[in-house]
Amino acid sequence: MNADRFDVTAADGAPIAVWVQGRGPAIVMVHGSIADHTTFDSFVAVLGEHFTTNAMDRRGFGATPDIDRYTIEVDFADVAAVVDAVAARTGGPVVVWGHSYGANCAIGGAACSTNVSHLVVYEPSLGLPYPPGSIERIDAALADGDHDAAIVAVLVDILEMTADDVDNLRADRLWPVRLAAAPTVPRECRVEQDWTYRPGQFDNITAPTLLLTGSDSVADIVDATQRAAAAIPRSHIQVLDGHGHFAHKTDPAMVTAAVRDFVASRAQPRPAPHIGA
Repeated sequence: MNADRFDVTAADGAPIAVWVQGRGPAIVMVHGSIADHTTFDSFVAVLGEHFTTNAMDRRGFGATPDIDRYTIEVDFADVAAVVDAVAARTGGPVVVWGHSYGANCAIGGAACSTNVSHLVVYEPSLGLPYPPGSIERIDAALADGDHDAAIVAVLVDILEMTADDVDNLRADRLWPVRLAAAPTVPRECRVEQDWTYRPGQFDNITAPTLLLTGSDSVADIVDATQRAAAAIPRSHIQVLDGHGHFAHKTDPAMVTAAVRDFVASRAQPRPAPHIGA
């Protein structure tokens, strides 16, 4: 099934590329670090049997141009703009999915839009601690033009992947996409490491929220997911037994079932509080 593309105009006028395929209720999909929307291809092949997937390319990834001065709030606003555009196209609120760093962006976007019916985030990473010197090693690898080493540093130091795991990723057709995205890695690492949740920061999220985490995931990533759940109203965590950080790739049917069950069982979002005299 081929994807169709449309562009959403961001607040600063930049075109945000969105790739659409599938059938059924609309779901906006937000990818994580060192990837673009194509990281969801195998997942979309299954999820698209039940949802119309709208997979965006974030700033500096895929077909979406980068921005000179990046902050995660740019991603928050971009996700909200895509959500609002998809809601306008489809005539109603939409489901939002985000993975890893993209889960962070999905959370922030959901707080900026009233058009989110359900929020599903898989291991958000805000507040994730990095080993001392690891981000500097990534900077040094990029300064030497060694994108491969920069990406491997993330996979090994943070996700605790083995050499075999890395070799399997190198053999994947998406490895060139990861290499191209390497310059965005340090800024996203620093956002994660420096993040502190402020009380009430995400109280504007009115959609019921499901946070997914793997039983085999790295402890720091599980802890980051738990902190996100504590910061989001109407949220709960579901553990994916026998899986780590990439269950949507290793078992897309199982993750699709989790999304479908959550959307079917949870009520529509509560009305936003009235503000005024």
